[in-house]
Amino acid sequence: MFVLVCLLLCVCARAQDQIIVEVIRLQYEQTQTLVVNRSVEYVVEFVPTEQQMVWPARITAHVSAGDVARPVLLTARQRSGATTWQLPYYHEQRLLYELTRTLCPDGAGGDQIDSEHCDDNDALRGFTLHVGSTCATPVEVALRTDPARDFVIQYNIDSSFVITKTAPLVALYRWPEKQDRARLIVSAEDEVCATISVQNYTCPIVQSIDAMEMIGLRMTVEKSGAVQLSRSSYPYGFLVVAVVRADQRPCRGDDTNDDPDWLIETALWGERDESQYVATNKTVTFTVKAALSRGQYVLAACVTIAIFLLFYVAFGALVLARRWEPLSRRIGSLAVLAPDVIDGQPSQADASVSAASPTRRRRDSTATFDSSDNSDTDSDEEPTDSPTASPTTPAPTTETPVTTPVATNPPASSTPAASPEVIRSTPPVNSTSEGSPEVIRSDALNATTPVSPEVPISSASPTQLSTSPQATTDSNGRVLNETNAVANARPLSEVDRPFGLPAELRLAALARRRARVLRARSDRYLHTLYTVAVFYALPVVQFVAAFQMVMNVSGSLDICYYNFLCAHPAGALADFNHVFSNLGYLLLGALLMIQVRARRQRRVKKPRHEEYGIPAHYGLLSALGAGMMVVALLSASYHVCPNGLNFQFDVAFMYVLAVLSMVKIYQARHPDVNARAHATFGVLAVLIAIVVWGVLGGGALFWGAATVLHVFSVLLLSLRIYYVGQFRLEKQSLFVAARGFQPRSRPLYAARLVLLLIANAVNWVFAIYGLFMQAADFASHLLNVLLANTLLYMLFYLTMKLMHGERPRWYAWCYLGGAVAAWVPALYFFMSGSTDWSATPAQSRHKNHECMIMDFYDSHDLWHMLSAAALYLSFAAMLTWDDGLSAVRRTDIAVF
Repeated sequence: MFVLVCLLLCVCARAQDQIIVEVIRLQYEQTQTLVVNRSVEYVVEFVPTEQQMVWPARITAHVSAGDVARPVLLTARQRSGATTWQLPYYHEQRLLYELTRTLCPDGAGGDQIDSEHCDDNDALRGFTLHVGSTCATPVEVALRTDPARDFVIQYNIDSSFVITKTAPLVALYRWPEKQDRARLIVSAEDEVCATISVQNYTCPIVQSIDAMEMIGLRMTVEKSGAVQLSRSSYPYGFLVVAVVRADQRPCRGDDTNDDPDWLIETALWGERDESQYVATNKTVTFTVKAALSRGQYVLAACVTIAIFLLFYVAFGALVLARRWEPLSRRIGSLAVLAPDVIDGQPSQADASVSAASPTRRRRDSTATFDSSDNSDTDSDEEPTDSPTASPTTPAPTTETPVTTPVATNPPASSTPAASPEVIRSTPPVNSTSEGSPEVIRSDALNATTPVSPEVPISSASPTQLSTSPQATTDSNGRVLNETNAVANARPLSEVDRPFGLPAELRLAALARRRARVLRARSDRYLHTLYTVAVFYALPVVQFVAAFQMVMNVSGSLDICYYNFLCAHPAGALADFNHVFSNLGYLLLGALLMIQVRARRQRRVKKPRHEEYGIPAHYGLLSALGAGMMVVALLSASYHVCPNGLNFQFDVAFMYVLAVLSMVKIYQARHPDVNARAHATFGVLAVLIAIVVWGVLGGGALFWGAATVLHVFSVLLLSLRIYYVGQFRLEKQSLFVAARGFQPRSRPLYAARLVLLLIANAVNWVFAIYGLFMQAADFASHLLNVLLANTLLYMLFYLTMKLMHGERPRWYAWCYLGGAVAAWVPALYFFMSGSTDWSATPAQSRHKNHECMIMDFYDSHDLWHMLSAAALYLSFAAMLTWDDGLSAVRRTDIAVF
């Protein structure tokens, strides 16, 4: 009896645990509601019609309630496999009770529908759905299946879709015949955040955010996006999957901390839920367009190379024209050659210089400006060689120097009439080779050449007449030496002359060093630049190559900030055109170095007299050309994978070029008080460190510190420039400077003061703008500051030349005109931009635009090419705009 009772209890318990499985058949496009629990499950067979069978199935399921711990499980079984989902589920921490999924169509990825091992021609053409739950409470499940009639994207036709958080979009593009590459363009009117995934046409189709991170290409999109795809990567076509994100943070970043009132709002109203502001629906349009052919690549590359080679052709034409007598007078400049050395013995002037030169000289190792340094090495003590051992001393020649006196003020204009290219002149015997003293005395202007005989204007030859604006004439119309005019002028009182500076500076007072010393100083800029470039560029190349590999492996298109609407891949480069457009920096930088070297070789063959013209600084000019070539390398490296972490690679040597340009302009009229190479590059190192802080840190504290440092540095540099390198950050210097700027005292150098006031005003505007705006792109802000100061200084230098009656040669005007014509559109394209690394990737794509030139180059490519031409023409103008002063004594050349 006991045994029978036990058997009865076991049968009852088994009956309670038994699961009832019901099999039903449903048609497409009809809704069915089922009630499931842990004891009732359904197997639903969906049978399509012949017309519906052409399209893949899109299933929609909705539950009335449920628990993620005991969800309703849905398993779709097809010929190609099975896929399982659960309801409810979390979509980026948001609980959803509905889902819509597109099933993988039969034959996806090239699989054959029928197999020789499994003859199922009579099998059901559809799928089955298994619905079950482990929850004891009954749950209602609503099911519906529809054919995905919008599944296919047509070539060159806009295809619009509406997607929601619960219903991702799945669309297919099949390759037409003879098409190997295509561009997928995404556009939308609203700014709802979505993720676009591009996958191979295989099963299963990944339609969740977490799974998308592991397969295919993906990008976050608000309003626009694009990607170029190839048949080799997607042989059977590609699937486009679009999913609406739960909130805007993936596209706009977590900007809660950027709101200054976030703490007050959180205390009063609680933490803000970003998801409540996100719309449910998003309308997105996909368009597949043709990619560029190889012929278009070759055409764009050849046209670009040809344009830059035209600069070489023009330079070669000028070199050949110098050898043709009718044109040599217009191209060549009037110059005074160095005195001859007869029978291997130095001239009388050189002998006197050698006798007057000390054997050794010690300098202050802490000095950064060469106000008292006559050395050309870094040693604290060095011998000063005799002029006979100097490489600048001309070789012995049998040519007899011209003994006819030459006017002390040769023509300052750039086009002498019927004048030989060079003038041999006997040097003064009281010249000195020493560097300028610690305090530049006004009597330094009088330590110059003997006064030449006065020449009546009516009988003077063109080479004897002076057009210098400082030249004076007597009552008989005869030209007087301007040195005498300065010497006879009333000297200023000691109060009016701070630091003992003369009231009217001439180049002779600031160019008293030997040419050998100046050349060594200038060459050190080039050597330092080479060293910095090697140690900076090699890690850059390695770093960006790692970025490119990470993007290729991860599939995330949000790592690199391309202009996806105009990014043309080639080989391993995903954005070839932005890399290739940097070729102009490389070619024109090399051309500038060739041009400078040609001038230097002419100086070696025909040395110039050291008492005439602007001292040559070929090393610094060569450094500008080498800097352009380094810019080409670094900018190309940056554009391999541009983003916020490596943006300083693109602008670092732009800073170098801007600073060296200002140093070059200042060095032309202040050769003895210019900054040393190591001090200049030390300042540049500080600038790079500040940029890194601004890019990675930023914030109010950074902008406050950067503004104070900016204003203080400009003020200190202004005092240093105004007092010709004599001002130092010391109590005595501050006292002297303050006394010089008393209300009733007149400025010592009015023109220099006007320049510095304008420069300070411009920098104050930049500093205040940056402090109030606090843009995330501090690197571009600093570049704008340096470019503005450089262009302003060039404008001032040219204006002062014209005010002092100095006329650049015609080819210098051509360089300047070409530079202006290139700078204006270049800056426009730079400011317009095509990306913004300081924003999120989705927001950066708002700036993406189609190609503008030859369907190959966009606005940033044009900035590369135009700025390369502008830099070259600007540097060539710096090289040539003082050619008209080659035959003017330095005592007659103004300092400004």
